[in-house]
Amino acid sequence: MNQISKEIKMIYDFNEQFPRIMSEKWVYDSVVNGHKVMPMGVADMDLVSPIEVREALMNVCLRREFGYPAYHADFKSVIADWFEKHYDWRPDESLITETPGMLLTMGTFIRDLTEPDEKTVLMTPVYHSFARAIRDNHREIVECDLIKDEDNHYTIDFDKLKETCAQPKNKFLILCNPHNPVGRCWTEEEVKKVIEIAQETNTILISDEIHGDFTFDGRVYTPVLKVAKDLKNIIVFSSGGKLFNIGGIFSAFIMTGDPALKAQIDICIKELHFQPTAFAHEAAYAGFKYGYDYREQVVAHVRKMQRKFVDGLNNMPYPVRANLPEATYLVWVDFNGTGWSPDRIFDFQVKDASLGFNRGDAFGKAGAGFARVNCAVCEAKIDEALRRLENAFKQYF
Repeated sequence: MNQISKEIKMIYDFNEQFPRIMSEKWVYDSVVNGHKVMPMGVADMDLVSPIEVREALMNVCLRREFGYPAYHADFKSVIADWFEKHYDWRPDESLITETPGMLLTMGTFIRDLTEPDEKTVLMTPVYHSFARAIRDNHREIVECDLIKDEDNHYTIDFDKLKETCAQPKNKFLILCNPHNPVGRCWTEEEVKKVIEIAQETNTILISDEIHGDFTFDGRVYTPVLKVAKDLKNIIVFSSGGKLFNIGGIFSAFIMTGDPALKAQIDICIKELHFQPTAFAHEAAYAGFKYGYDYREQVVAHVRKMQRKFVDGLNNMPYPVRANLPEATYLVWVDFNGTGWSPDRIFDFQVKDASLGFNRGDAFGKAGAGFARVNCAVCEAKIDEALRRLENAFKQYF
């Protein structure tokens, strides 16, 4: 690590625009159904990664060889330090296992612990790749819709969740904590209730906590393992992928205090013949060891962009609205006031506004009429998105 980077606080200009030459969303998702769009759906940031992460990756290249790497002996301690600093809880280092990305490990894990007719419960609308990872491993999902009030505030339907988890074939429950795409930062009481239901129904609880660092206005996400009285049947998946914008490196970690689940995780990793790549390990290590200032700055920038987008949207004289999320760098936009079908809403975004949002029904039937918008971008892109929406709406209202 460059000594200068460790001693001098880096001030980031997140309004800098730079070409993302080999980015999935800018290469593949910038053209939708033959229409050129500005992609603002895929959940990675159009913002620079921490300087420490970039230097760590360059240092790997400067070794001039890419043989089997050695790993930092204090990697787990660095992760534990991060949680202690930000969440007033230090996980036991024995709980932590480095893994090859979240979805690969999650899908394999669910497949190995279930029979073909056993299912996983999702609280929808929820991150669409959960369903994809489960189905790609030849398993089924069960949708348990969140409750949405007239102000588009979402809560968990605990009665329905308990009833659903109690079904004998429903073996897993995934909690998105904080929640993607609706932006809830679940309260400690809500998290405890989910844990209670999972344990009462003998359902294995998977908590995806990858968005935990993006919480706002004094809210702090609640790590499941921090508040669980009994660690049985609980497994946490997390990563620096969102915060440090290293999703393409496929670095993640798992935490569980259940010896039986830990043994099964070890079997899954053995089946995958997995060892962290030098790039994945070094990027994660540098981010969690040195990325404290970056975290503070990028979270502040994202909140500013969310406020600008939501205020601009809600001030339009058109039937579209959005709430400021409690967490994540996303915004969940409601187009239901248009009276249009989900297909018509998507066509409007793509053909009329030239914008690449994620359509809401991709996150479950309960997401119909909504769109997921990524606000982890520079201010110029927020301004351009609002301009395009304004001009497109003028044609119809």
